[in-house]
Amino acid sequence: MSSATLGLDIGGTKIASGLVGLDGTVAEADATPTLGSGRQVVDQVAEIIDTYRTRHPIDTVGLAVPGGVDPRTGIITAAPNLAWLGLDLADRLHTHLPSSIFVHVDNDAGAAAWAEHRFGRHRDGDSLLLVTVGTGLGGGVVANGALVRGFTGAGGEIGHLPLLPGGRTCECGSHGCWEQYASGQALHRAAQAAGWDTATAGYDILRAAHQGDSEAADVVAGVAAHLVHGIMILTAILDPARVLLGGGLGTDPLFHFFVQEAAAQAELTPPRARVPLHPASLGVMAGVIGAADLARHATCGIATRA
Repeated sequence: MSSATLGLDIGGTKIASGLVGLDGTVAEADATPTLGSGRQVVDQVAEIIDTYRTRHPIDTVGLAVPGGVDPRTGIITAAPNLAWLGLDLADRLHTHLPSSIFVHVDNDAGAAAWAEHRFGRHRDGDSLLLVTVGTGLGGGVVANGALVRGFTGAGGEIGHLPLLPGGRTCECGSHGCWEQYASGQALHRAAQAAGWDTATAGYDILRAAHQGDSEAADVVAGVAAHLVHGIMILTAILDPARVLLGGGLGTDPLFHFFVQEAAAQAELTPPRARVPLHPASLGVMAGVIGAADLARHATCGIATRA
């Protein structure tokens, strides 16, 4: 793949990587557990890049990281799981890498949204809202064909939308954040409260709901309703052409059924009688694909920011 760009999606538990072609296809995809945090992960990222460089003439690297990235400076403004607050990751990597290698850093959910916009199954149109529902809740926004990063780079951090003021305490220190009511951890907590007191409570109650357990169905429907409530707020503000659900829970067919049911029952006002709601299509490599494509655009001076 002579025209490929290297993409890495750096998470708190694993680092996914691959060579991404101009058409969004991925070659030599790999994933490795994240080793610690801070400087240790920087060294690990440099080693992964060097491994690819031994096999390919790489001159452009795109990195997707959790948390905010200042769009003007590339400095990480929030990444609690990796202890990278205030880090200029591209600059730090260049202590390991040749200066000729261009390194671009972006938010992971934003990169995934960009990948879906550019290469996903539902890529028609110039706007979309991606809501990633995994253990937590995140997202990315594409508007008028550009990725919305915001002034500080925190655009799309939708998990901390104050859904219920004065509600549950969130890890961020606020109360009532959307993530506390519509995420994998929220489903797990609701399942345990309903008596599914196991390590896999969230999945167990989801399966029971589909097997006809009415109590389980009510619990899952409650989490789905909170998810749709937040989506309604965002669609009223953003007016996207479509909404995509990503993440392990968001793309689960069992959960998606309840989300569609909640959306059908929601009171949406004209002119948006119903915003199309689909599962995201690129799976676990979306961040890798988006990071690489954003880096490629940056090297060409093509704007991707709204």
